[in-house]
Amino acid sequence: MCTLRLSISDMISLNVRTKRSRNDELPATLYQGMPEKGMALIATMPSGAAAVSIPGKSGPGGGYAILKDGPPSGAGLVVAYDRRQNGRYEAAAALYHGRIFEFAEFIPIARQWVEKHFGMPKEIPGCYACFSPTREEWGVILRDSGYLAWDPSGMPFGVTPELRARLQAREGSGILARMQVYAGDKKKHADILPVFARVQVMLESSTGVEPDWVSFAEYQKIRADRARLPKAIIPEFHEWLKSLTEDSGFKCWIFRRGMLFGDHVEWWGDRCRRRTEHEGLDFATGLLPGGQISPVQEGVPVRSMAEGEVVAVLDDFIGKTVVVRHPEFSRSDNCVFHSLLSHIRPQVSLLDRVSKGQVVGTVGKSTSAGAPSHLHLTGAWIPATFDLNEIRMDQIHPAFEPIMLVSFKDPLQGSSYCSVEPSEGEPAE
Repeated sequence: MCTLRLSISDMISLNVRTKRSRNDELPATLYQGMPEKGMALIATMPSGAAAVSIPGKSGPGGGYAILKDGPPSGAGLVVAYDRRQNGRYEAAAALYHGRIFEFAEFIPIARQWVEKHFGMPKEIPGCYACFSPTREEWGVILRDSGYLAWDPSGMPFGVTPELRARLQAREGSGILARMQVYAGDKKKHADILPVFARVQVMLESSTGVEPDWVSFAEYQKIRADRARLPKAIIPEFHEWLKSLTEDSGFKCWIFRRGMLFGDHVEWWGDRCRRRTEHEGLDFATGLLPGGQISPVQEGVPVRSMAEGEVVAVLDDFIGKTVVVRHPEFSRSDNCVFHSLLSHIRPQVSLLDRVSKGQVVGTVGKSTSAGAPSHLHLTGAWIPATFDLNEIRMDQIHPAFEPIMLVSFKDPLQGSSYCSVEPSEGEPAE
């Protein structure tokens, strides 16, 4: 059965995302109120997705406020979210007309209500609500398996110049998307219904004629293909990993939950859930030849994985990030592979040419109260047409489409220079 839960974005805005040893410091239950028409959302929850969410914050498709202090007054329907052991808030009950229902048993009640008052939701042929999501919004949609619970009634039913302008906004995802619009099949009700609908994504046509719209499933396949690590870089990565291990004085690196690409929790402190999935690998802890476990030391040299050019030196939350462009690893779609070495003290400058194995910096000392010192490695495909002068840290984001992040996780796990501890298991996203 599909799980209805609060999105990470809403948990962050409510300051309830921390996974603490004492969960009694956080609300046991949160409440989301919506008008009776919101029954259509409950009635159309997808059955195949692991988890979906109904937005609490306002956006292009609106939202329904989430409260900590009790059920909102005047709401036709209230969903109560209980805090689970994994730190997530999941729908546990529905409050309707003074009665409390277990959430699972309320879903068929919502379906009956929608059918009685509006008729079963049906597609309005050729009618789509279009939008250009922010990176935060697109990140939620990705985690919700492409399902969206926005009210389309206030959204444009076509790609407008304003939507295209949003593609260039600082917080934009670089995505144009649309959702099918639904209404009840009873003729006396022409109202547009807020329903769970799976998005379609626009692919710009290479011929310059008409753009192509693809399903979310097709988009995911295209995205996965674009995010593949170039095969030719894998031997270079293994050599780089061997050098990093030896330079650190380790027998091997130890990776635990939170350090790998795609992980959803931080590996330090209170082990908070990350705002987005982890964008790379964190080299933080290793095994010394004598068998002791040790953190990586400040000053360990960090080398370039392959020949290339330094195209950016960016401030990050611990130190600086050196972005190296590797023209040798290019694709037919005009994308070039880049390596990003983060949280270091650079020893190179913008536009410097670097050779394979050249020291580009050293592991820095953490100046923040957050993560300890470590080296963060990210790979990325960046279009050759992308203005490299505009590269920023907030674009190194899983939901920023022009830059496609790449995982080194598979070749890492096949190396004798690392040990990956068994995962406790990730909560469903």
